Amino acid sequence: MSALVKPALRLATCAWRGANVHSVRLAHIGDFAVGIKRQALPTTTSIAYTIPTDPYVLAKKFQDVARQGKLDDAVAIVMQTKTRSQSVVVWNLVIEAYAKDGRLSRALRGYSEMRRRGFMPTPTTFTALLKACALSDSANSQKVADELFRLMEKHGVDASIINTNSLMSVYQRKHDIEAMLERFNALPADGPMAPSLATYTIIVSSLRRELLARLEELSGKADAAADDGRSLMSDNRRTARLKENVHQTFGALLQVWTSFAEDVDRRLREPVDGTAMLSIDALIVNFVLKACHSVYRENRALGRKGFRVVEQVYGLDKTLGSLRPASKADPVVPLAARVRQQLGGSNDWNRRPVIDNDTISLMLDLCTRDQEHTKAMRFWRSLEAHFAGEIEPLKKNHAEKIKALCSRLNLPPLE
Repeated sequence: MSALVKPALRLATCAWRGANVHSVRLAHIGDFAVGIKRQALPTTTSIAYTIPTDPYVLAKKFQDVARQGKLDDAVAIVMQTKTRSQSVVVWNLVIEAYAKDGRLSRALRGYSEMRRRGFMPTPTTFTALLKACALSDSANSQKVADELFRLMEKHGVDASIINTNSLMSVYQRKHDIEAMLERFNALPADGPMAPSLATYTIIVSSLRRELLARLEELSGKADAAADDGRSLMSDNRRTARLKENVHQTFGALLQVWTSFAEDVDRRLREPVDGTAMLSIDALIVNFVLKACHSVYRENRALGRKGFRVVEQVYGLDKTLGSLRPASKADPVVPLAARVRQQLGGSNDWNRRPVIDNDTISLMLDLCTRDQEHTKAMRFWRSLEAHFAGEIEPLKKNHAEKIKALCSRLNLPPLE
Protein backbone atom coordinates (compact mmCIF):
# COMPACT_ATOMS: atom_id res chain seq x y z
CA MET A 1 0.00 0.00 0.00
CA SER A 2 1.01 3.62 -0.30
CA ALA A 3 2.92 5.45 2.40
CA LEU A 4 -0.33 7.19 3.34
CA VAL A 5 -2.14 3.95 3.98
CA LYS A 6 0.21 1.35 5.43
CA PRO A 7 1.59 3.09 8.56
CA ALA A 8 -1.87 3.89 9.93
CA LEU A 9 -3.02 0.31 9.63
CA ARG A 10 0.16 -1.02 11.12
CA LEU A 11 -0.60 1.08 14.16
CA ALA A 12 -4.09 -0.40 14.22
CA THR A 13 -2.61 -3.89 14.14
CA CYS A 14 -0.89 -3.33 17.48
CA ALA A 15 -4.18 -3.68 19.34
CA TRP A 16 -4.18 -7.39 18.53
CA ARG A 17 -0.53 -8.22 19.29
CA GLY A 18 0.01 -11.26 21.44
CA ALA A 19 -3.03 -13.19 20.23
CA ASN A 20 -2.95 -16.87 21.12
CA VAL A 21 -1.73 -19.18 18.38
CA HIS A 22 -2.96 -22.75 18.74
CA SER A 23 -0.98 -25.59 17.22
CA VAL A 24 -2.82 -28.44 15.53
CA ARG A 25 -1.89 -31.95 14.46
CA LEU A 26 -1.92 -32.16 10.70
CA ALA A 27 -2.95 -35.11 8.58
CA HIS A 28 -1.89 -35.35 4.94
CA ILE A 29 -4.57 -35.10 2.29
CA GLY A 30 -3.45 -34.92 -1.32
CA ASP A 31 -0.21 -32.96 -1.63
CA PHE A 32 -0.55 -30.74 1.43
CA ALA A 33 -1.11 -31.15 5.16
CA VAL A 34 -4.34 -30.10 6.83
CA GLY A 35 -5.87 -30.57 10.25
CA ILE A 36 -9.11 -31.94 8.82
CA LYS A 37 -10.39 -35.51 9.03
CA ARG A 38 -10.41 -37.39 5.73
CA GLN A 39 -13.84 -38.07 4.28
CA ALA A 40 -14.32 -40.08 1.09
CA LEU A 41 -16.56 -38.84 -1.71
CA PRO A 42 -19.72 -40.80 -2.58
CA THR A 43 -19.35 -43.37 -5.36
CA THR A 44 -22.87 -44.78 -5.61
CA THR A 45 -26.07 -43.06 -6.71
CA SER A 46 -29.60 -43.34 -5.35
CA ILE A 47 -30.94 -44.13 -8.83
CA ALA A 48 -29.39 -45.23 -12.12
CA TYR A 49 -27.91 -42.47 -14.27
CA THR A 50 -26.34 -42.46 -17.71
CA ILE A 51 -22.62 -41.84 -17.25
CA PRO A 52 -21.38 -39.15 -19.71
CA THR A 53 -18.30 -39.71 -21.86
CA ASP A 54 -17.71 -36.04 -22.68
CA PRO A 55 -16.31 -33.45 -20.20
CA TYR A 56 -18.79 -30.76 -21.29
CA VAL A 57 -21.78 -33.09 -20.96
CA LEU A 58 -20.46 -34.27 -17.57
CA ALA A 59 -20.24 -30.69 -16.27
CA LYS A 60 -23.80 -29.99 -17.37
CA LYS A 61 -25.11 -33.24 -15.88
CA PHE A 62 -23.37 -32.52 -12.59
CA GLN A 63 -25.04 -29.11 -12.39
CA ASP A 64 -28.47 -30.46 -13.36
CA VAL A 65 -28.40 -33.25 -10.75
CA ALA A 66 -26.97 -30.98 -8.04
CA ARG A 67 -29.74 -28.43 -8.65
CA GLN A 68 -32.27 -31.17 -7.86
CA GLY A 69 -30.81 -31.36 -4.35
CA LYS A 70 -28.92 -34.59 -5.08
CA LEU A 71 -25.33 -33.43 -4.61
CA ASP A 72 -24.11 -36.88 -3.51
CA ASP A 73 -25.55 -38.38 -6.70
CA ALA A 74 -23.93 -35.64 -8.80
CA VAL A 75 -20.52 -36.29 -7.22
CA ALA A 76 -20.93 -40.06 -7.54
CA ILE A 77 -21.56 -39.61 -11.29
CA VAL A 78 -18.23 -37.77 -11.56
CA MET A 79 -16.48 -40.47 -9.53
CA GLN A 80 -17.87 -43.17 -11.86
CA THR A 81 -16.78 -41.33 -15.02
CA LYS A 82 -13.51 -42.29 -16.67
CA THR A 83 -10.70 -39.79 -16.10
CA ARG A 84 -10.46 -38.95 -19.82
CA SER A 85 -14.09 -37.78 -19.68
CA GLN A 86 -13.45 -35.47 -16.71
CA SER A 87 -11.94 -31.97 -16.62
CA VAL A 88 -10.67 -29.37 -14.18
CA VAL A 89 -13.95 -27.51 -14.76
CA VAL A 90 -15.93 -30.50 -13.47
CA TRP A 91 -13.77 -30.85 -10.38
CA ASN A 92 -14.02 -27.13 -9.68
CA LEU A 93 -17.79 -27.55 -9.76
CA VAL A 94 -17.53 -30.38 -7.23
CA ILE A 95 -15.34 -28.32 -4.91
CA GLU A 96 -17.54 -25.23 -5.27
CA ALA A 97 -20.68 -27.22 -4.45
CA TYR A 98 -19.21 -28.46 -1.20
CA ALA A 99 -17.72 -25.04 -0.43
CA LYS A 100 -21.15 -23.36 -0.57
CA ASP A 101 -22.31 -25.64 2.23
CA GLY A 102 -19.14 -25.11 4.27
CA ARG A 103 -18.25 -28.80 3.91
CA LEU A 104 -14.52 -28.30 4.05
CA SER A 105 -13.56 -31.96 4.41
CA ARG A 106 -15.48 -32.90 1.26
CA ALA A 107 -14.12 -29.87 -0.64
CA LEU A 108 -10.57 -30.88 0.26
CA ARG A 109 -11.27 -34.45 -0.78
CA GLY A 110 -12.55 -33.12 -4.11
CA TYR A 111 -9.24 -31.29 -4.51
CA SER A 112 -7.32 -34.46 -3.63
CA GLU A 113 -9.29 -36.55 -6.16
CA MET A 114 -8.76 -33.89 -8.82
CA ARG A 115 -4.99 -33.89 -8.26
CA ARG A 116 -4.85 -37.71 -8.15
CA ARG A 117 -6.29 -37.73 -11.67
CA GLY A 118 -3.64 -35.31 -12.93
CA PHE A 119 -5.70 -32.12 -13.17
CA MET A 120 -3.87 -28.95 -12.12
CA PRO A 121 -5.73 -26.49 -9.86
CA THR A 122 -6.70 -23.03 -11.12
CA PRO A 123 -7.41 -19.75 -9.28
CA THR A 124 -11.09 -20.81 -9.25
CA THR A 125 -10.13 -24.01 -7.42
CA PHE A 126 -8.44 -22.10 -4.63
CA THR A 127 -11.19 -19.49 -4.42
CA ALA A 128 -13.68 -22.31 -3.80
CA LEU A 129 -11.43 -24.02 -1.24
CA LEU A 130 -10.89 -20.76 0.64
CA LYS A 131 -14.63 -20.15 0.60
CA ALA A 132 -15.08 -23.59 2.16
CA CYS A 133 -12.61 -22.59 4.88
CA ALA A 134 -14.52 -19.36 5.53
CA LEU A 135 -17.85 -21.17 5.90
CA SER A 136 -16.53 -24.16 7.81
CA ASP A 137 -16.98 -24.61 11.56
CA SER A 138 -13.70 -26.50 11.82
CA ALA A 139 -11.27 -25.19 14.42
CA ASN A 140 -8.45 -25.74 11.92
CA SER A 141 -9.96 -23.94 8.94
CA GLN A 142 -7.66 -20.90 9.24
CA LYS A 143 -4.60 -23.15 9.33
CA VAL A 144 -5.90 -24.89 6.22
CA ALA A 145 -6.55 -21.57 4.46
CA ASP A 146 -3.02 -20.33 5.12
CA GLU A 147 -1.59 -23.54 3.74
CA LEU A 148 -3.82 -23.37 0.67
CA PHE A 149 -2.54 -19.88 -0.04
CA ARG A 150 1.06 -21.13 0.13
CA LEU A 151 0.10 -24.06 -2.09
CA MET A 152 -0.97 -21.68 -4.84
CA GLU A 153 2.61 -20.50 -5.24
CA LYS A 154 3.84 -24.11 -5.29
CA HIS A 155 1.55 -24.84 -8.25
CA GLY A 156 2.47 -21.61 -10.04
CA VAL A 157 -1.05 -20.21 -9.65
CA ASP A 158 -0.98 -16.41 -9.38
CA ALA A 159 -3.13 -15.28 -6.48
CA SER A 160 -5.76 -12.69 -7.36
CA ILE A 161 -7.31 -10.08 -5.10
CA ILE A 162 -10.38 -12.36 -5.06
CA ASN A 163 -8.23 -15.12 -3.53
CA THR A 164 -6.85 -12.67 -0.96
CA ASN A 165 -10.34 -11.49 -0.06
CA SER A 166 -11.38 -15.12 0.39
CA LEU A 167 -8.47 -15.67 2.76
CA MET A 168 -9.36 -12.52 4.68
CA SER A 169 -12.92 -13.82 4.99
CA VAL A 170 -11.48 -16.81 6.83
CA TYR A 171 -9.65 -14.47 9.21
CA GLN A 172 -12.93 -12.59 9.64
CA ARG A 173 -14.74 -15.79 10.63
CA LYS A 174 -11.98 -16.61 13.12
CA HIS A 175 -11.87 -13.08 14.56
CA ASP A 176 -8.15 -12.80 13.70
CA ILE A 177 -7.94 -9.04 13.12
CA GLU A 178 -4.15 -8.99 13.35
CA ALA A 179 -3.71 -11.54 10.54
CA MET A 180 -6.25 -9.65 8.44
CA LEU A 181 -4.48 -6.29 8.82
CA GLU A 182 -1.08 -7.84 8.17
CA ARG A 183 -2.37 -9.42 4.97
CA PHE A 184 -3.85 -6.08 3.96
CA ASN A 185 -0.61 -4.21 4.64
CA ALA A 186 1.23 -6.61 2.33
CA LEU A 187 -0.94 -5.66 -0.66
CA PRO A 188 0.49 -3.28 -3.28
CA ALA A 189 -1.08 0.13 -3.85
CA ASP A 190 -1.47 -0.47 -7.58
CA GLY A 191 -1.86 -3.31 -10.03
CA PRO A 192 -4.22 -6.27 -10.13
CA MET A 193 -3.53 -7.09 -6.47
CA ALA A 194 -4.49 -3.64 -5.18
CA PRO A 195 -7.28 -3.73 -2.57
CA SER A 196 -10.84 -3.83 -3.87
CA LEU A 197 -14.06 -2.57 -2.32
CA ALA A 198 -14.60 -6.09 -0.97
CA THR A 199 -11.19 -5.97 0.74
CA TYR A 200 -12.02 -2.81 2.65
CA THR A 201 -15.56 -3.96 3.41
CA ILE A 202 -14.31 -7.19 5.01
CA ILE A 203 -11.96 -5.25 7.29
CA VAL A 204 -14.48 -2.56 8.25
CA SER A 205 -17.21 -5.11 9.01
CA SER A 206 -14.78 -7.20 11.07
CA LEU A 207 -13.67 -4.21 13.11
CA ARG A 208 -17.28 -3.21 13.70
CA ARG A 209 -18.02 -6.69 15.03
CA GLU A 210 -14.97 -6.45 17.26
CA LEU A 211 -16.17 -3.05 18.47
CA LEU A 212 -19.58 -4.46 19.39
CA ALA A 213 -17.93 -7.27 21.34
CA ARG A 214 -15.79 -4.84 23.30
CA LEU A 215 -18.72 -2.53 24.00
CA GLU A 216 -20.69 -5.52 25.26
CA GLU A 217 -17.78 -6.46 27.50
CA LEU A 218 -17.67 -2.93 28.85
CA SER A 219 -21.43 -2.91 29.46
CA GLY A 220 -21.25 -6.31 31.13
CA LYS A 221 -18.52 -5.06 33.43
CA ALA A 222 -20.74 -2.14 34.53
CA ASP A 223 -23.75 -4.42 35.05
CA ALA A 224 -21.73 -6.89 37.11
CA ALA A 225 -20.43 -4.16 39.37
CA ALA A 226 -23.96 -2.82 39.88
CA ASP A 227 -25.33 -6.30 40.69
CA ASP A 228 -22.62 -6.83 43.29
CA GLY A 229 -23.48 -3.52 44.92
CA ARG A 230 -20.00 -2.23 44.24
CA SER A 231 -19.02 1.16 42.88
CA LEU A 232 -17.47 1.27 39.42
CA MET A 233 -14.63 3.19 41.02
CA SER A 234 -13.57 0.02 42.87
CA ASP A 235 -12.52 -1.45 39.58
CA ASN A 236 -11.64 1.70 37.69
CA ARG A 237 -8.42 0.31 36.26
CA ARG A 238 -10.16 -2.51 34.38
CA THR A 239 -12.95 -0.20 33.28
CA ALA A 240 -10.39 2.25 31.91
CA ARG A 241 -8.67 -0.57 30.04
CA LEU A 242 -11.96 -1.70 28.53
CA LYS A 243 -12.73 1.84 27.41
CA GLU A 244 -9.29 2.12 25.89
CA ASN A 245 -9.94 -1.09 23.95
CA VAL A 246 -13.19 0.38 22.63
CA HIS A 247 -11.41 3.56 21.56
CA GLN A 248 -8.57 1.64 19.91
CA THR A 249 -10.94 -0.57 17.97
CA PHE A 250 -13.08 2.34 16.81
CA GLY A 251 -9.91 4.26 15.94
CA ALA A 252 -8.67 1.33 13.86
CA LEU A 253 -12.00 1.19 12.03
CA LEU A 254 -11.79 4.90 11.20
CA GLN A 255 -8.19 4.48 10.06
CA VAL A 256 -9.30 1.81 7.61
CA TRP A 257 -12.14 4.03 6.43
CA THR A 258 -9.75 6.96 5.95
CA SER A 259 -7.39 4.73 3.97
CA PHE A 260 -10.30 3.59 1.82
CA ALA A 261 -11.52 7.13 1.12
CA GLU A 262 -7.97 8.27 0.29
CA ASP A 263 -7.49 5.26 -1.98
CA VAL A 264 -10.76 5.95 -3.82
CA ASP A 265 -9.76 9.59 -4.29
CA ARG A 266 -6.21 8.75 -5.40
CA ARG A 267 -7.35 6.28 -8.06
CA LEU A 268 -9.80 8.87 -9.38
CA ARG A 269 -7.19 11.63 -9.57
CA GLU A 270 -4.20 9.53 -10.64
CA PRO A 271 -5.43 6.49 -12.57
CA VAL A 272 -2.79 3.82 -13.19
CA ASP A 273 -2.95 1.25 -15.98
CA GLY A 274 -3.75 -2.16 -14.57
CA THR A 275 -5.28 -0.76 -11.37
CA ALA A 276 -9.05 -0.97 -11.14
CA MET A 277 -11.06 2.02 -10.00
CA LEU A 278 -12.51 1.66 -6.51
CA SER A 279 -16.27 1.84 -6.29
CA ILE A 280 -18.09 2.85 -3.14
CA ASP A 281 -21.43 1.53 -1.93
CA ALA A 282 -23.95 1.85 0.87
CA LEU A 283 -22.80 -1.33 2.59
CA ILE A 284 -19.38 -0.07 3.70
CA VAL A 285 -20.78 3.35 4.64
CA ASN A 286 -23.50 1.69 6.72
CA PHE A 287 -20.96 -0.38 8.62
CA VAL A 288 -19.12 2.82 9.61
CA LEU A 289 -22.32 4.66 10.54
CA LYS A 290 -23.53 1.72 12.62
CA ALA A 291 -20.20 1.73 14.44
CA CYS A 292 -20.65 5.45 15.15
CA HIS A 293 -24.11 4.79 16.61
CA SER A 294 -22.74 1.92 18.70
CA VAL A 295 -20.00 3.99 20.28
CA TYR A 296 -22.03 7.20 20.66
CA ARG A 297 -23.35 6.39 24.13
CA GLU A 298 -19.88 5.65 25.47
CA ASN A 299 -18.20 8.59 23.74
CA ARG A 300 -20.26 11.22 21.95
CA ALA A 301 -17.22 12.74 20.22
CA LEU A 302 -16.42 9.42 18.56
CA GLY A 303 -20.02 8.93 17.46
CA ARG A 304 -20.00 12.33 15.79
CA LYS A 305 -17.27 11.12 13.44
CA GLY A 306 -20.12 9.79 11.31
CA PHE A 307 -20.92 13.32 10.16
CA ARG A 308 -17.51 13.62 8.54
CA VAL A 309 -17.90 10.26 6.82
CA VAL A 310 -21.27 11.22 5.37
CA GLU A 311 -19.97 14.62 4.26
CA GLN A 312 -17.10 12.92 2.41
CA VAL A 313 -19.32 10.46 0.59
CA TYR A 314 -22.60 12.31 0.01
CA GLY A 315 -21.91 15.92 0.91
CA LEU A 316 -23.69 18.42 3.16
CA ASP A 317 -25.28 21.17 1.09
CA LYS A 318 -24.07 24.60 2.25
CA THR A 319 -26.83 26.70 0.62
CA LEU A 320 -29.38 25.87 3.31
CA GLY A 321 -29.04 29.18 5.14
CA SER A 322 -30.07 31.14 2.05
CA LEU A 323 -33.22 29.05 1.59
CA ARG A 324 -32.24 28.52 -2.04
CA PRO A 325 -32.80 25.15 -3.69
CA ALA A 326 -29.90 22.74 -3.49
CA SER A 327 -27.40 23.68 -6.16
CA LYS A 328 -26.28 21.13 -8.74
CA ALA A 329 -23.40 23.47 -9.53
CA ASP A 330 -21.93 23.06 -6.05
CA PRO A 331 -18.12 23.12 -6.61
CA VAL A 332 -17.60 20.51 -3.90
CA VAL A 333 -18.61 17.23 -5.53
CA PRO A 334 -19.01 14.39 -2.99
CA LEU A 335 -16.81 11.33 -3.32
CA ALA A 336 -19.60 8.94 -4.32
CA ALA A 337 -20.78 11.33 -7.04
CA ARG A 338 -17.25 11.56 -8.46
CA VAL A 339 -16.96 7.78 -8.52
CA ARG A 340 -20.30 7.52 -10.30
CA GLN A 341 -19.18 10.03 -12.91
CA GLN A 342 -16.00 8.03 -13.53
CA LEU A 343 -17.54 4.55 -13.57
CA GLY A 344 -20.79 5.50 -15.27
CA GLY A 345 -22.94 2.45 -15.89
CA SER A 346 -20.25 -0.15 -15.32
CA ASN A 347 -21.22 -3.46 -13.75
CA ASP A 348 -19.00 -2.76 -10.77
CA TRP A 349 -20.92 0.40 -9.95
CA ASN A 350 -24.33 -1.21 -10.35
CA ARG A 351 -23.56 -4.20 -8.18
CA ARG A 352 -24.78 -2.46 -5.00
CA PRO A 353 -26.57 0.86 -4.47
CA VAL A 354 -24.51 3.88 -3.50
CA ILE A 355 -27.13 4.78 -0.90
CA ASP A 356 -30.07 2.89 0.58
CA ASN A 357 -32.78 3.26 3.20
CA ASP A 358 -30.44 2.23 5.98
CA THR A 359 -27.88 4.90 5.06
CA ILE A 360 -30.48 7.66 5.15
CA SER A 361 -32.03 6.42 8.40
CA LEU A 362 -28.65 6.05 10.09
CA MET A 363 -27.62 9.59 9.19
CA LEU A 364 -30.97 11.19 10.07
CA ASP A 365 -31.07 9.30 13.38
CA LEU A 366 -27.50 10.34 14.19
CA CYS A 367 -28.47 13.96 13.53
CA THR A 368 -31.57 13.64 15.72
CA ARG A 369 -29.55 11.98 18.45
CA ASP A 370 -27.06 14.85 18.39
CA GLN A 371 -29.66 17.60 17.88
CA GLU A 372 -28.03 18.43 14.52
CA HIS A 373 -31.21 19.20 12.61
CA THR A 374 -29.54 21.60 10.20
CA LYS A 375 -26.99 18.94 9.28
CA ALA A 376 -29.82 16.52 8.58
CA MET A 377 -31.45 18.92 6.14
CA ARG A 378 -28.11 19.73 4.50
CA PHE A 379 -27.56 16.02 4.02
CA TRP A 380 -30.96 15.59 2.39
CA ARG A 381 -30.46 18.61 0.17
CA SER A 382 -27.10 17.24 -0.96
CA LEU A 383 -28.74 13.94 -1.85
CA GLU A 384 -31.29 15.82 -3.96
CA ALA A 385 -28.52 17.70 -5.70
CA HIS A 386 -26.12 14.84 -6.42
CA PHE A 387 -28.11 11.60 -6.06
CA ALA A 388 -31.62 12.51 -7.19
CA GLY A 389 -32.06 9.31 -9.20
CA GLU A 390 -30.87 7.10 -6.38
CA ILE A 391 -33.11 8.60 -3.67
CA GLU A 392 -36.27 9.09 -5.75
CA PRO A 393 -37.67 5.61 -4.94
CA LEU A 394 -36.63 6.06 -1.28
CA LYS A 395 -38.29 9.43 -0.61
CA LYS A 396 -41.60 8.05 0.58
CA ASN A 397 -39.86 6.09 3.34
CA HIS A 398 -38.44 9.28 4.86
CA ALA A 399 -41.12 11.82 3.95
CA GLU A 400 -42.39 12.27 7.52
CA LYS A 401 -38.90 12.86 8.93
CA ILE A 402 -38.08 15.40 6.23
CA LYS A 403 -41.43 17.14 6.74
CA ALA A 404 -40.72 17.40 10.48
CA LEU A 405 -37.26 18.79 9.79
CA CYS A 406 -38.64 21.46 7.47
CA SER A 407 -41.15 22.48 10.10
CA ARG A 408 -38.51 22.57 12.85
CA LEU A 409 -36.17 24.72 10.75
CA ASN A 410 -38.96 26.97 9.42
CA LEU A 411 -38.30 25.88 5.86
CA PRO A 412 -40.93 25.54 3.17
CA PRO A 413 -42.05 21.93 2.61
CA LEU A 414 -39.98 20.09 0.03
CA GLU A 415 -41.73 18.90 -3.11
